[in-house]
Amino acid sequence: MKTTVAVLFGESSIMARSLLFGAMIFGSQPVVAELNWISASWDNDVMAGKDGGGYTNGIYFSWRQRNETGEDFTKPPLLTLPLAWMLEDDPTYTYKVHSIGQAMVTPDDITKEIPDPADAPYAGLLYWRASYVVVKDDFADHVATLVGIVGPSSGAEEVQKFVHKVVDADKPRGWDYQLDDEFVWQLQRTAVWRFSTEDSSPVDAVLLADVAVGNLESLAGAGVFLRVGSDLARSYSTMGFLSSRISTPIAASEGWYAYLGGTGNYVHNQILVDGNEFGRTASKGLEHYQYSLMAGFTYAWERASIGLSYQSDTEPNKSQTARKNFGAITLALRI
Repeated sequence: MKTTVAVLFGESSIMARSLLFGAMIFGSQPVVAELNWISASWDNDVMAGKDGGGYTNGIYFSWRQRNETGEDFTKPPLLTLPLAWMLEDDPTYTYKVHSIGQAMVTPDDITKEIPDPADAPYAGLLYWRASYVVVKDDFADHVATLVGIVGPSSGAEEVQKFVHKVVDADKPRGWDYQLDDEFVWQLQRTAVWRFSTEDSSPVDAVLLADVAVGNLESLAGAGVFLRVGSDLARSYSTMGFLSSRISTPIAASEGWYAYLGGTGNYVHNQILVDGNEFGRTASKGLEHYQYSLMAGFTYAWERASIGLSYQSDTEPNKSQTARKNFGAITLALRI
C-alpha cells in the first residue's frame, strides 16, 4: 500500500494526480451522515496460484457514507448527477461511495521483453469512482461515474516491478509496450433485487442487472447470488458492487454472510484488452460474452468488517482459453 501511495503522489504521476484531484473536488459533498466507513481492498491472481495473464492485480480504497434513520438523506456526488436523476425519490435510505483504485493487466508470459501481440497487452489503470445508492424495501438502485487514466501515468509498471522484486517473483520485462496514456470514463447503473420469505430469514437470493457505457468498458449483463447469514435485509444492497472491481461486499454492523453465484455479460468494448482508441493497439480480440463465478464470505463487528472472495472469470482475450482466477480481501473500519 505504501508503494501505491508513492506512485499516486510521485513525480511520475503528475497527470494522474491532477485528474484525480479534480475528481475529488467535483465528486465530494458536505458530510451529513453519521455512518461512515473506510475500506481497503486487494485483488491478486497469486491468491489463486497464478501470476500474470489478464487482470492480475488491483488495489482500491473507498469511503462509504450512509444516513441514519431520521436524518436527511445523503446527496448524490456531483459526478453521479448524469444518472442520479433517474433514481427513486422516496427511498428508505441512501448512501454514497467514493473510491480510488489502481488495476493492471499483463500478458500470460511476463518474462518476454517483446510481448506476444496476440496476448493481452500491458496496461495500467488509475481512477476515481463516485457511486450513489438508493434503497427501498427489497430493491436497491446504484449509479456510478468513473474517470481515470490508462497508461504510464497510472503507475502500474512501477508497482508491479517493485512488488515482484520484494517477493522475488519473475521480473515483468514488457512494460515498454504498455498502452499509451489515455483519459477513460464510464457511466454505470446497477439494479439489485432481494428475494426472501421475510426480512429476518437467514437465507435469501439476490438478482443483479447491470448496464455500463464508456471508453473504459461498455457492457450489459445480469447475475444471481444465493446468501446465508444474519441481518441479510440490511446488507443486500452492497452485492451490487460485485458488478465492478471495486471491492467485495460488506456485511452490516455485527452481521455476516456467505454468498455463491455468478454473472453473465455482453462486453462491447474494454480498453484493457482492445487497446487505445477502441483497438488501435489491440490484441487478437475481445471475448464479448463473459461469465464469472463468485464465492465469498464477509463478517462485520460493530466498527470493523472483513471480506474474502474468490472469482473465476472468462478470459477476456480470445487468444486465451483458460479461465482467469483471483482472490480478494477487503478490510473496512467505521469512523
